[in-house]
Amino acid sequence: MDFEDFYGRYVDRVASYVLRHTSLRDAEDIVAETFTVAWRKRIERLDDPMPWLIVTARNVTRQVRRKEVSAGEITARLIDLIETSSPSAEITALRRREITEALAGLDEVSREALLLTTWDGLSGIDAARVLGITPGALRVRVHRARTTMKEVPVHD
Repeated sequence: MDFEDFYGRYVDRVASYVLRHTSLRDAEDIVAETFTVAWRKRIERLDDPMPWLIVTARNVTRQVRRKEVSAGEITARLIDLIETSSPSAEITALRRREITEALAGLDEVSREALLLTTWDGLSGIDAARVLGITPGALRVRVHRARTTMKEVPVHD
């Protein structure tokens, strides 16, 4: 696969990951840097480059940010992400806000474990590699995060 096809195949998933962790303003630069590194390292030859791309995007994001993000900033960023999505019914908006607040209430590793496995579709082994933890620790983090998320009230 040539690099242009590779980029087209993976850019949306990488951008989705990056947008969860940074502002729209910074996301474009982070995605570009991630694919620049991928091009230099020729990772389009890997069978499944997605875990590598996410780890690289995560590292680039950390380099850009270099500061601790408060829970309030995380909530604001997630709410901003929801508000920029397509319009939805009032109940759906309320539910999304509750889920966003519940996600913001999770510790960083548990939140990432849950999102990497459910939103980004990584396997447990790949998600554990991204986070630098064992697969067993990942399973515990995902289980705890899901338990916490089940406690979010449902509005019908």
